[in-house]
Amino acid sequence: MAQTAPTLPLAAWLLGTPGLLCLVAGAILLAGDFATVHPLLAEPGTILALAVSGIALVGSAAFPAVLARLAAQDTPPQR
Repeated sequence: MAQTAPTLPLAAWLLGTPGLLCLVAGAILLAGDFATVHPLLAEPGTILALAVSGIALVGSAAFPAVLARLAAQDTPPQR
């Protein structure tokens, strides 16, 4: 019988979605000059902060996903 992949838990979605948004925003800021939009976007540390935050959030989202996968593979003990 084929096993189905476990669905992602809510915690993984709640951490992964903002993480991916941070990474996308950092990539967009890296591609262009947005100093005219807001002065904070002209700082070089803004891109670094978004990238580090995105990586940290995506990495944190991996924990609930891995734990859900391990729980789905777990079999009850034989009596």
